[in-house]
Amino acid sequence: MRLAVFGDIHGNLPALRAALADMRAQGAEAFVCLGDVAMDGAWPRECVAEVAALGCPVVRGNADREMLESPRLFTPRGFPDEREIWEIGNWSAAQLTDGEREVLRGYVPTAEFPDLLCFHGSPERDNEELTAQTPDARLEELRTAHGRQAIWVGGHTHKPLLRTLDGWTLLNPGSVGLPFERRGERYVNPARAEYLLLERRAGGWQPTFRAVPYDVEEVRRGLLASGMPHAAWAAGDWVAG
Repeated sequence: MRLAVFGDIHGNLPALRAALADMRAQGAEAFVCLGDVAMDGAWPRECVAEVAALGCPVVRGNADREMLESPRLFTPRGFPDEREIWEIGNWSAAQLTDGEREVLRGYVPTAEFPDLLCFHGSPERDNEELTAQTPDARLEELRTAHGRQAIWVGGHTHKPLLRTLDGWTLLNPGSVGLPFERRGERYVNPARAEYLLLERRAGGWQPTFRAVPYDVEEVRRGLLASGMPHAAWAAGDWVAG
């Protein structure tokens, strides 16, 4: 069995379509989405529909939850460009129909496969970051509370991860639609759709990390034509993958 695990699409339809085409070309037989489907990109409605058409489990991410809590109040946290990001997020939420909000309400806290647990931030909180620096004690605490599967896969950080601990593996596929990285003095969004292919073999799940390039100009054009606030600012952050 080949299972494609992907998430953090963030309303980026060209990235999602590039990733799905590659998944199928790689022989994926099943799919699971780790959430954060619609917020922040030029195509929130289209991404909800494209993921729904797969008929696969979709884990509820923090951004999916926040889209259902609209209108969100602005709470400064001292981060760069946070008001622009907040206004774009509220615009994203306003684009969804009642039917599309019902689709988001159907997303699940976690998804399970044989010896595999999938979630967004952590099994406990959709906004928890599990990284290479997360203390072993915290990971053991989560495993005691939420399951001893051999493989855990989470999203949220937008950074690919493979971490092993006492025969257990924690994975993160990265981000389909918003894989930001620092280049020089600024953060940019490379046009590179990241996902994870898991193949079930006799020895368990074998991971392969995939990164699929696509047309950065399509993203820029979509943002500029979308009607979202701060579209030119958002388009300026995109670079070739």
